[in-house]
Amino acid sequence: MSRLLGLGIDVGTTNTKVALVAAPRSAADGVVELLAVASAPTPGPADLDRVLRQLAVRALAAAGRVEVPGPPGPPRFRRAAPVPLAVGVASMAETGVPLDARDRPLGTWLRWDGQRAAAEAAALADRLGATALFEATGVRPSAKVPLATLAWLAAHDPDRAGALARWAGVADLAALGLTGDLVTDHTLAGRSMAYRLPAVGAALPAAFDAELLAEVGLRPEHLPRVAAPGSVAGTVRPGAWVAAGLRAGTPVTVAGHDHAVGAWAAGVREPGSTADSIGTAEAVCTVLAADPVRADVARAGMSLVRTVVGRPALLAGSSSAGAMVRWWLEHEADGRPAGDLFAAVAALPDDARPDRATGPVVLPYVSGRQTPDPDPAAHARVVGDRAAHDAVALTAAMVDGLALQARWMLDAQLALGAAADPTLRPDRLVVLGGPATRNAAWMRAKAELSPVPVRLVDCAEPVAAGAALLALHRAGLLDPDDPPVLPTLPGLPGGEPLPPPHPHADAALARFTRAARDPDDLAPTPGGHP
Repeated sequence: MSRLLGLGIDVGTTNTKVALVAAPRSAADGVVELLAVASAPTPGPADLDRVLRQLAVRALAAAGRVEVPGPPGPPRFRRAAPVPLAVGVASMAETGVPLDARDRPLGTWLRWDGQRAAAEAAALADRLGATALFEATGVRPSAKVPLATLAWLAAHDPDRAGALARWAGVADLAALGLTGDLVTDHTLAGRSMAYRLPAVGAALPAAFDAELLAEVGLRPEHLPRVAAPGSVAGTVRPGAWVAAGLRAGTPVTVAGHDHAVGAWAAGVREPGSTADSIGTAEAVCTVLAADPVRADVARAGMSLVRTVVGRPALLAGSSSAGAMVRWWLEHEADGRPAGDLFAAVAALPDDARPDRATGPVVLPYVSGRQTPDPDPAAHARVVGDRAAHDAVALTAAMVDGLALQARWMLDAQLALGAAADPTLRPDRLVVLGGPATRNAAWMRAKAELSPVPVRLVDCAEPVAAGAALLALHRAGLLDPDDPPVLPTLPGLPGGEPLPPPHPHADAALARFTRAARDPDDLAPTPGGHP
């Protein structure tokens, strides 16, 4: 059966990937295959198009290197140039750059993790009302939202603000280089606090909101057009990208927010299913049948979003996933390399692990807690009696802390979803995210502590592959009712079966949330345990 080639781009916080995938027409015909990947550190805006073209050349060349059968001896290869039928671009959200009148980037990225615009976000919340803003957009006012960033730009960088002709998000700028058109996707626009989120079933707006943009002195024409769910952004224009190996006229899709793209590609498409997307940060996204009460979502510290196909969903984020692992290696690992340390954790017998009902709790908050119970002052720490545990055992507790934080977010989402629709039934938790899903110790903890069955996506670059898959789907090349999904592992990395739920999972969560809300409540007492 013929397979369809798609090229996917994922511009992340740390690294940028370009992937070539081969997809069957429908899920009934098989799963998506990752043929080749090329990656590089995420470049600045001025270098983005050049770096993406270089990565595309590398990925296409790697996929086109075919071994030729022959006599014994060194292998021989021939080149067979693969031709992608569609191109998709996903990226981090809440990040962008001003463009001048010739669409040239003005300076560096204004990124989601910069924390520069806290005062501007607070001022917008005071002026317009934090609750009213969330009711309108599904997004809580915070330092990372682009509407606050644009207010900061006007106040603190007047030269760039004065030269701004248009604003481009990361994926938008990549698509601009491919097509010549400035277009975004509703999943990215929806993270800006400048895009109105209508009621379930209503059409999504094709533009950013004029009233909200007026608060920062801009108009909708200063921002990208918002493509409707299911539509493409444009086609590859003649020139540099054709020289890189694409055909002019190839459909290009702004696939959207990286977490949303990965979730859809992993098969998280129906109400009750949840994606747990892990990178530098972690995002838990549960698909719903109906919108919860928006004020309740705001109080929980979450966002109300739409999936790539427009379904309602809840998005909960933790800035400390891969970031917490890096922090731990720097501060608590006793100098052991990451691979050795996590292999030792995976090999720990049960009787050498900290007791989940009574042992130390690791709070995985490198830069505050966004949700549930938002606490910007929360920080990484070991709570409880640590003296009886070595670095390996404490690392097992850290992995549990990461898994329990994600479990807490999921439980809160399921409660909000069930309040809106009592028929909502939790289905499964699909975990995706490159290195994290290859960490057997971390994935074991997720499976043991999850309230629903866990599946691990077996794809090294699920967002880039998902962008390619979504591009093929939006180009009309896949079965519209049964598009294929990324493959999943049959068990843990390394081949072990997924473990059953741990008997102390609920007690461990209760202990974790108690410590998260009041770390001193679990502080060790002289001569005993908390």
